[in-house]
Amino acid sequence: MRKKIKTVVNNSNYGAKVKATKLAPIIRGWRNYHSNCDMSSSRDKLWFMRLTANRKFRKEKKVNRHKANELCDRGFPKVSYKQNQHVNVKGTKSPYDGDLVYWSKRNSRLYSDATSDALKRQNHSCGFCGLKLLEDESVHLHHIDGNHDNWSKKNTLAVHRSCHQQIHWSKPKGRS
Repeated sequence: MRKKIKTVVNNSNYGAKVKATKLAPIIRGWRNYHSNCDMSSSRDKLWFMRLTANRKFRKEKKVNRHKANELCDRGFPKVSYKQNQHVNVKGTKSPYDGDLVYWSKRNSRLYSDATSDALKRQNHSCGFCGLKLLEDESVHLHHIDGNHDNWSKKNTLAVHRSCHQQIHWSKPKGRS
């Protein structure tokens, strides 16, 4: 990761603005990947790389100290992290004890915000067949009106993968 940053910062073909825009996804991806780790140790800090990038940016014409700081803020975005987010299993719970509600609630944290919200709204059951969503089943987010740009809560439905296929197969062609 450090080599990627160094390559982008030291590349003379790019201007400071282009370098900042190329750095942002690298840094954001690295920080999102390590979002559950303690990022406060010195080897995890990107402070030195940011300082080096700032110096390189200031060497260019028409880039003063303030503009270089602004470009570094854009190139090295801050991503929050939460350390030790793992939650232990309660008491003597087991995936085989039949408590589907507990396990579906526990596994809803594995999904994105919209899918997790839909699961909570539907009491962790499929919106098509009504069965509880289990740990090993793939959960899909179905858009009721067929418009994938419409992310309103009324338009989203958490369903089993097989139910999602059945919903789309049962519709006649040309109609949503």
